Amino acid sequence: MTALHVLRRRFLAFVAMAAAVATFSAPARPEGPGGRATSTGRLVIDVLDVGQGDAILIRSPEGKAVLVDAGPTREGAMKALRARGVEAIDLVVVTHHHLDHHGGMESVIREFHPRYFLATNSPHTTKSWLSLLETVKAEGITAVAPTEKARRIELGSTTITILPQAPYDDKDENDNSIGLRVQHGGFSMLMTGDSEPLSRKWWQSNCPDLLRDCSVLKLAHHGSHNGTDVAWLDIVRPELAVVSVGTGNSYGHPHAETLDLLKRTRIPLVRTDQWGTITMVSNGETWNLVSSGLARRNAERKGSAVAAGDSGRSSSRSASRRR
Repeated sequence: MTALHVLRRRFLAFVAMAAAVATFSAPARPEGPGGRATSTGRLVIDVLDVGQGDAILIRSPEGKAVLVDAGPTREGAMKALRARGVEAIDLVVVTHHHLDHHGGMESVIREFHPRYFLATNSPHTTKSWLSLLETVKAEGITAVAPTEKARRIELGSTTITILPQAPYDDKDENDNSIGLRVQHGGFSMLMTGDSEPLSRKWWQSNCPDLLRDCSVLKLAHHGSHNGTDVAWLDIVRPELAVVSVGTGNSYGHPHAETLDLLKRTRIPLVRTDQWGTITMVSNGETWNLVSSGLARRNAERKGSAVAAGDSGRSSSRSASRRR
């Protein structure tokens, strides 16, 4: 039996395991000393600085934690989580099967033993991806997958909606990305991995209400020209765009076309290669963009690159949309 056949058999076994799980939830029960974090009263979302890749940490007011992607390296996301005092994770998500999104997930799983692992059943398979799936199985973690219908994850007062899965694309793994909408009161954030026009148009046609009027948009595909377009911005209508991108990356991300589009539509942008980790904090009524002076790499910012009225430390916005 060839190595390719072995990989395919292992992958199909994982698909069967994931398909067997229909629903899941993360109970919103705060715990005391020695357990999970107690209530903070605020939703905190960190777009972690992991170089040329994605890793987003979501922490609900009730102390539940979700990690969406884990960057390109084995230890990058781990170091960022430790620096933030994370002690437990309820759910990890890999938006699609590319290494710059799952390179550090194996280390995270071994360290934090999350309750659930969410990934697609895309046939795109590599040795590193199969190794991750073997770790998920060995650690006894429940594997789940998106379906043709939207699914909700309740994290106490915060809800994560998994967008319906667009039809699988066997030519471009980016278009197999998972889409998530995080909602906490009037604040919301949309993140769609490395989605490209095919999957985004499908979502626009099939679940437009899940895309509309998000406070923050995580730019798809690291700000690539094919990760954002006028129609997408017109339906999402974000107050702020964020992008996870490596300093001096060889892809030229974020692309000039995307920067020009954001400028023309007057949507401010913050980026990890300039700010380091980007943090949004919300109590459900207002939300802040928080920048640490130590994390921020650019001492001087152009007005078009930050949220209006930002002092360099935080920018407070109303979480209710009145447009």
